[in-house]
Amino acid sequence: MAALGPATPRCRCCAVRLAPRARHCADCLRLRPAYQRVVAALDYAGPYRGLISRYKTACRHELALALADLMLRAIRQADPPLRGPCLLVPVPASAASLRRRGFNPAAELAAALAARLGWPLARTQLRPARVPAGRQTLRGRRDRLRGATGRWRALPVPAGATVALVDDVVTTGATAHCAARALLAAGAGRVIVLAAARTPASHG
Repeated sequence: MAALGPATPRCRCCAVRLAPRARHCADCLRLRPAYQRVVAALDYAGPYRGLISRYKTACRHELALALADLMLRAIRQADPPLRGPCLLVPVPASAASLRRRGFNPAAELAAALAARLGWPLARTQLRPARVPAGRQTLRGRRDRLRGATGRWRALPVPAGATVALVDDVVTTGATAHCAARALLAAGAGRVIVLAAARTPASHG
């Protein structure tokens, strides 16, 4: 498997693909996500979409390890460099997803990264604050960012700590934005997002 090349033009905040020489996408300039940046290993497209789908539906441990290796390479190639250690916090899975899959894909990736990087892992740092009001996959990025307030609550974080929020796929960034807000309110100094994949374009 080939990870994203460092020469691919990407938003320095959300990691969505950009036109050459651009530094930030229009949505991030306008909406100012609570997280500082996204570091993603793959584009969620083509064969990688199928790979991640198999990982999420079949609970294949070897795929978690392979994806974590690609994420590790993306972390080491990040520009500007990503300096640790960071507190690794997986995005929680919904109760329905846990019942359906039997595991949390983000938590398995976070555990694999913790083993590779030697960074601390806090599996239960984030918890749902309320039941989300329906599926959001068809809503635009701006609507999702604005409607995500209050979705999570976070346990206290060491004051000023850098938190690395881990997810399998970043789509619009709404989940990461809301989780980052909760972590900052709990004491984090900054939040970055580590993802196996990023959708190649924001929706809306």
